[in-house]
Amino acid sequence: MNTVVLAAPRGQARGRGCAAHHRAARRQARIVVHVQRVAGHLGLLALLGVAACLRPPQAATRAVRSRSIDDLANLPAAERQAHMLARSCERGDVGACERLGSAYWSGYGVKQHRFHALSLWEYACGRDIGTACEQAALVYLDGALVKADPERAEGLYERGCGAGRARACTELGELVASGTTHEPSARRAAKWWRKGCEAGDPRSCHLLSLAVLDGRSAGQDTDEGIEMLTEACAARYAPSCSQLADFHRAGVFVERSELSAEANDRRACEFGDGESCTELGVRARAAGRNEDARAHLTAACEQADPRGCALLGDLHGLGADGIPVDAERSAKAYGAACRGGLFEACGRAAAVQGAAGIDPAELRSLYRVACDAGAVDACDYLAGMLLDGVGGPADPQAAARLFDRACIGAYADSCVHLAWMGRGDHGREPLHWLERACDLDDRACVVLGEVHELGLVAGARLGAAADAYQRGCAGDRSDACFHLGGVLARGAGVPRDDAAAARLYEVACDGGYGDACAALALAYTEGVGVSVDATSASHFRGLACRLGSTAACTKLPTK
Repeated sequence: MNTVVLAAPRGQARGRGCAAHHRAARRQARIVVHVQRVAGHLGLLALLGVAACLRPPQAATRAVRSRSIDDLANLPAAERQAHMLARSCERGDVGACERLGSAYWSGYGVKQHRFHALSLWEYACGRDIGTACEQAALVYLDGALVKADPERAEGLYERGCGAGRARACTELGELVASGTTHEPSARRAAKWWRKGCEAGDPRSCHLLSLAVLDGRSAGQDTDEGIEMLTEACAARYAPSCSQLADFHRAGVFVERSELSAEANDRRACEFGDGESCTELGVRARAAGRNEDARAHLTAACEQADPRGCALLGDLHGLGADGIPVDAERSAKAYGAACRGGLFEACGRAAAVQGAAGIDPAELRSLYRVACDAGAVDACDYLAGMLLDGVGGPADPQAAARLFDRACIGAYADSCVHLAWMGRGDHGREPLHWLERACDLDDRACVVLGEVHELGLVAGARLGAAADAYQRGCAGDRSDACFHLGGVLARGAGVPRDDAAAARLYEVACDGGYGDACAALALAYTEGVGVSVDATSASHFRGLACRLGSTAACTKLPTK
């Protein structure tokens, strides 16, 4: 042990005689003895700490109470297994400690205690159980159980990689590449990916190959990158097969070849990549190979690709040569697409409701999934079902809350529905919601105009109708232009202007609004806002009829 000698400050003992020197010497001796004692205590504590680290976490193992052989025989299998793991861990079986940690994490055979799990994993990691290092690292990255500590996670991954756990090398490379703990380093990441690849993780080989192909790891090496990607695909790593398909299809790094691209897509699909199955299904459908398309899209949906499920729903819903219409299968596929996050498929599921398709209660649950995920149109549809009692009991209050949520989320239809629900409350809220709807969607401006024109809610003003219709007409809404022409022709809340009305009727008619063509025909017949012109009247009356204005059809001349 090194002895620490603390000398008296200069000048302190000088000139004071022998007594002063003796007192200084005694003080120095006492200090030396004290430091030696402290060092001895610290050494003992260090030894005790090492001894403690050599033992498994006792709190975790002792929490699994020892049992007699007879008691063990009567325990459920999971509890019996936990007991055996705890006793094996106490005897130094580090693998058993790691597995006991997993039992604590999930609550399998023991009362769930995730701090015990973490302590067991860290103990096992310190003894080179790579999977334990990986599990503990994930806990420190997640930050839910303990404060997030990416640097600690990096150290655990490095220990696991050194212990031969290939996936720990892969995760470490991704952590380094992301720059979570230090500046991003492609070279350092590639080093860990190379270790993971050599240890047998195809994902490491895949990531390393991409780094080699674009030169991030060192110099670019196309041959080495494609070789590693091919080996990863051969090891059944679907993303590598899919990447090779993309390269062959585009002629990047390899010769362009549709045959090679399709072959790699087939491998990717076989190895579990749903998007590749969908790609195969789309190409088969385009080529008229409907049976192949159905098989590929079914595989895509089984592998949870929502686009594949939606396309399978289309195929069964519409039918094709050799594929009969099947509403039940269509609804099931659309439901899977909806639950997978493709929320427009929820609406398609609704389209087959009642045609041997999706059950209304199931549809309500699908809209709930989509609404909770932030799809405001699904919130609007769900609110409608709650309001009308479709698929379950009616709940107007819940419907109003959902309409409000969707309206705030910029879904104009919900603002209109909310206004309609509140029209009898004699307040100005309905107008407020309709104004917001008009701001969001020009179609809603027509509703706002009609509410003002007909005085449907409190605060409605006839003079405000023209303003609302004007906003819709400016947004190229033909029906809004027609209604604006109507209030000008009648002088409803604004000065009458027949010429402006006729011009607006013509704009709306050009936009395909049949009633506007009929109004313009009448204007030419009677000379209101335009000169009398029988030819123009006949032309616009015929156009109105063709656009669906039945009243105009009855006034057509007969031959």
